[in-house]
Amino acid sequence: MTEPGPREDDSREPLPVGGAGEGVPAEGAPAVEGVAQPSYGLSPEDEEAFSHFYRAYVPRLTAYLVYQGAPVDRAGEFVQDTMVKAYRSWHEIRSHRSWAYTVAYREFVRHATRVEEPVEEVPESTTLLCRPEATESWLQEQEIVQVLRSLPARQRQVLALMLDGWKPAEIAKLIGIEGAAVRSNLFKARKAVAQHLARREED
Repeated sequence: MTEPGPREDDSREPLPVGGAGEGVPAEGAPAVEGVAQPSYGLSPEDEEAFSHFYRAYVPRLTAYLVYQGAPVDRAGEFVQDTMVKAYRSWHEIRSHRSWAYTVAYREFVRHATRVEEPVEEVPESTTLLCRPEATESWLQEQEIVQVLRSLPARQRQVLALMLDGWKPAEIAKLIGIEGAAVRSNLFKARKAVAQHLARREED
């Protein structure tokens, strides 16, 4: 008798992350970017490492949340809050990348399940939406946002992470599902995107 495959959720509602969070510490209050903040015991090397992490991941995290359905301004707020918490707990976090994606997505889910807001049809042009080397592809990014938002939540989540450079095994660990479920959702998401592109070519 064939064993059933991994269960999948075809809902378009945001899903909880489900992963361990790589050492998620207690929440902190948001701070204002550009205003001097306490060092929290960080060495100059750690300050530099955080600065590099901030510049590298603010655009990527913001794009990730926008792909999930967050309005641009809200996505920016969630990411800024995440970075404040990362700074204050820098030494307590084992994997800063996994931690940041876990916390930022968790903030989005909390907000999405607490407050209903209209989802923007097309987000405003902003440098937060794409990586610095891809700003010239803004029009293509808009289409990606539309396609991703049309997918079920789990497919949207795993495809967005894959587009951001995560490997299937890393995605499975981050969101707390089996590797087979990741691969299945990626397959279905890619198929849906291919069908979308084929329809566009026919128009």
